[in-house]
Amino acid sequence: RKLCDKDVVHGYALPLPLAKMTKIPNALMAPMNIMSQNTIDEHGRIVEKDRLTHDQSYKFSSDTSVNSRIDKALLFPCMFGSCIKRLANWAVAARRKFPQARIYSSKIDFKSAYRRLHLNHKTALQTCTQLPEDELALMSLRLTFGGAPGPFEWGVISETVCDLANAILHDNDWDPKRLRADARGLVPERKSIGEDIPIAQAKVQVVEVPVDPRGLVDVYIDDLIALTVDVGDNVERME
Repeated sequence: RKLCDKDVVHGYALPLPLAKMTKIPNALMAPMNIMSQNTIDEHGRIVEKDRLTHDQSYKFSSDTSVNSRIDKALLFPCMFGSCIKRLANWAVAARRKFPQARIYSSKIDFKSAYRRLHLNHKTALQTCTQLPEDELALMSLRLTFGGAPGPFEWGVISETVCDLANAILHDNDWDPKRLRADARGLVPERKSIGEDIPIAQAKVQVVEVPVDPRGLVDVYIDDLIALTVDVGDNVERME
């Protein structure tokens, strides 16, 4: 109930009388679920977290669901599925090319990513769920966790931001000392492993992975992850 209240208070969902839902043309209902997952607090400790989800793969009496009606051919392809593989292969190739240099990584999270995207009214009508005990229905006004188009729709934004970050990172005309974001002061200070910890050597890869020592930025859903080699001002550029 607290999660539902939060969605309504923040304008993510619109409460409606449950008894009147049959009078709304094209409105579709789907079960609501709670997904348990882990996150970390400000001290890096693992804590449990609940997430409100919509089971839009639930099949109605017609043996169809909201998600089964999506024409995925009309959606932009998602690129984030192989993010970890791309980062890992780049890190190994960079270690081989720069065997004694440190490799730094950073991660930036988009706060409430899906909740930042508004739904078209025709789509919102298909995201309704119910709270029978309160005789209420909730119509989602933002992307839902459980809707098939969600990753594709959000990827249009997150992957565009990722491409822009790479373009800036690799632009030699950009001077991070002269042009930087106002929020840079909010970025935590970098941390390095101890000098007493030896740097491992990378093994030969099956394929040749191109390495630009200035680094790269990749994205996994709502996380931007960057890697760079500690050569010149590369680390400052990545920050």
